[in-house]
Amino acid sequence: MRFGEGVTRLLADYGVDTVFGIPGVHTIEIYRGLRDAGIASHPARHEQGVGFMADAYARQTGRPGVALLVTGPGLLNALTPLAQAWHDSVPLLFLAADTDTALAGRRRGPLHDVRDQTAAAAGVSDHVWRVTDPVEFPAVLAAAWAAMTTGRPGPAVISLPIDVLEREIAAPFTRLPLPSATPEPDPATLAEATRVLSSAIRPAILAGGGSRGAEVARLAESLDAPVVTTGNAAGVLAPAHPLNVGVLLPFAGAQRLLAEADVVLAIGTEFSETDVLYSGRPIQIDGTLVRVDVDPDALHVPFPADVAVLGDAATVVAALAESASRPADDGATRAADARANVAWTTQSEGHAPWIDAIVAATPADAVTVLDSTQLAYTLHQMVVPSSPTARIATYGLGTLGAAVPMAVGAAIAEPERPVLAIAGDGGVLFSLPELATAVDLGRQFTLLIWDNRGYGEIRDSFDRAGAERIDTEVTAHDHAAIARGFGAHAVTVDTPDELATALRDAFDSAGATVIVAREPSAVAATV
Repeated sequence: MRFGEGVTRLLADYGVDTVFGIPGVHTIEIYRGLRDAGIASHPARHEQGVGFMADAYARQTGRPGVALLVTGPGLLNALTPLAQAWHDSVPLLFLAADTDTALAGRRRGPLHDVRDQTAAAAGVSDHVWRVTDPVEFPAVLAAAWAAMTTGRPGPAVISLPIDVLEREIAAPFTRLPLPSATPEPDPATLAEATRVLSSAIRPAILAGGGSRGAEVARLAESLDAPVVTTGNAAGVLAPAHPLNVGVLLPFAGAQRLLAEADVVLAIGTEFSETDVLYSGRPIQIDGTLVRVDVDPDALHVPFPADVAVLGDAATVVAALAESASRPADDGATRAADARANVAWTTQSEGHAPWIDAIVAATPADAVTVLDSTQLAYTLHQMVVPSSPTARIATYGLGTLGAAVPMAVGAAIAEPERPVLAIAGDGGVLFSLPELATAVDLGRQFTLLIWDNRGYGEIRDSFDRAGAERIDTEVTAHDHAAIARGFGAHAVTVDTPDELATALRDAFDSAGATVIVAREPSAVAATV
């Protein structure tokens, strides 16, 4: 067989059954073996969509998402989702065809040639390889798999020159053992963390994205400790759990809770500024700080830990839940006080009826994917999802246009689960062609477009800065008509009640639906 077919067979040995890509002349040798290897492929309409779909697939399944990319522009078009996966620690594998070995870096002008595509990928990923001989591939894939699935996960890129893909190999590759493992927590440090937490008077927990999959609720109950979650950890506690403060880190109540705690347990969080952008209020921690992280570089930045536990959050949290405890006293009261001390902006208060409509009409098991748009920002803070996989919100890198392809990836990852994407009328234009992919799936898929006639958040930022608005009123004239052109059902609504009705109809549909919800100011602007 040819090397490209050997690549797909080895992927199957790793459990890969789904890949995303846009086939091209330089990836034919990889595609040649997909069906025989039992791997399903899903085409996007742009390589950026390929990367976002694979990213969402990884978030929902917990397994690496795999993208197949052509040389040069194929990989370059996908650098934004690669950067997003790096930012959010998502296991994402790019297999990219590369320039013929004899022509690489020669400036001879072959198709799709760039100076060094691996160098481009290395700018947004820690793990990049270029395979120059098929015999290297099993070890490279094992190293890439370890980078994605042990320690702090992240994306990996393997570049495969087109002449190498065409070479004959004698037999299928054999999967090699993974070369590294997640560090085990130090028993003495665990014991010290247990002592500090058990003796706390006013403990609090800050759960970050690294806590997904850990028994945070069990530990919180053992310590009677309120839990504040970052955006990537939303849903690690049930919405109605009395100790759940929610995604309210930017607000005074949650921040006062952390500042007044005598012990703060921070699990898998970078203390990123993106988690407080709503108010811009910096986090203050005055008590003893216990940090749990699988990444040693994250244990002391920006707040040095008094007790630093290196290890996988699921393992450490389970151990602490067994060993650390204190009598229940006022944890639920302190959590309720933090939830009550929230100063919503006038704009967010205006969003509340629309958000109520969304919550009332959306099935409990649905996956909601949020783009960068004002209605989604407010929903992200106001509403606690039912589980970590019930919401995808890529507000770390902050990419416009990610929601539609990510919702497609989520729909492919979990075919029986309802899917709702929420995007703005400006941002959705970044990736609207992926609606064609959603239509092709032939299953329920709902896209809600919040129409505020342009880049609303950027427009407001110009106003706050006292600057003249320039290029902020950019939109499409009729999103519903465009959606119909892709084969989707489309409606326009002007009130929260109309939105709730349209959403219920969409979730009952067997196809793709686009709902354009016009913000009241947008309606006035069109009259």
